[in-house]
Amino acid sequence: MSEQQGPIRVMVVDDHPMWRDAVARDLAESGFDVVATAGDGEQAVRRAKAAAPDVLVLDLNLPAMPGVQVCKELVGANPALRVLVLSASGEHADVLEAVKSGATGYLLKSASTEELLDAVRRTAVGDPVFTPASPDWSSASTAGWPPTRHRPQAATSPRRPNSPTARPRCCAWSPRA
Repeated sequence: MSEQQGPIRVMVVDDHPMWRDAVARDLAESGFDVVATAGDGEQAVRRAKAAAPDVLVLDLNLPAMPGVQVCKELVGANPALRVLVLSASGEHADVLEAVKSGATGYLLKSASTEELLDAVRRTAVGDPVFTPASPDWSSASTAGWPPTRHRPQAATSPRRPNSPTARPRCCAWSPRA
């Protein structure tokens, strides 16, 4: 994929309004062009087709249409679209299903803001991004997944992603001055 021209166009899809708004705000404050947000799968498909984002930051657990189906439909219609799944689940089956549906990367919601920003940048240029809690891709690669010629590089986190005390810094709600 060639060098990105202008700011990366991003759409954020999550059914939790505070989470969705905080992620969109963090992206916008870091120079990304947040072109749309959506709170359910059907809305995500409609808005993504109209807004034409470069990167879709997508939760898997959505009302009306699951995130995996959203990914399949949108990547099927536009193979240039890059999808970064941002999910609370690090289950092997969820990660594998997301990648098979066309996702470029998979990041746990326990990631820091910096990890999210880096993951979106890398996803935009087609680099596969996976959190350390993601499954060992050496076994998945033998089955042809992920469907890329590049080996996934893990995003790093100083916290244990599944720790009960891990809280996503990207969504720590604070009053604005």
